[in-house]
Amino acid sequence: MFLRILMAAALAAGLASAQRGGGGGSRNGGGMGGEMPRVQRASKLDTIADKLGLSKEQREEFQQIVSASAEKAGPLNEQLNNGRQQLTGVMATGRDSGEDFEKLKSAYIGVLSLEAGLEADTYQKLYAILKDKQKTKAAPVFAELMSGLYERSAGPGGGGGRRR
Repeated sequence: MFLRILMAAALAAGLASAQRGGGGGSRNGGGMGGEMPRVQRASKLDTIADKLGLSKEQREEFQQIVSASAEKAGPLNEQLNNGRQQLTGVMATGRDSGEDFEKLKSAYIGVLSLEAGLEADTYQKLYAILKDKQKTKAAPVFAELMSGLYERSAGPGGGGGRRR
């Protein structure tokens, strides 16, 4: 009886190992040890450019517009990250009321509005380089994709999530 149980366990272990793809070659032909290839996501700028149907020249100009604005956004993101940490610290200690808290909150909201203004400025410059046919697609693209264009996550690994 013991021998049968031992044989069944060995057979089960062998089958489980085979199911994982075990190390013998790749099923996807990529030589990656059986891992599935990762799909690379298009950047937000590429998505915007694709949805608007930008030409190569327009894409380059759009990239220049965004790069120039991103330099201005860096300090704003730093201020937002610091403000968020300060607000969180104050709330964690139970001091989330009073004049000091309201000043801190107002300062944070002010920086958020500066960032929104920077996004609107970028959109205005992008809109100026569009052809009439492309302009009909611009409003939905702005509403869907331009918000948060310059956001950077405070955590390790860089950008990503929404902060509002």
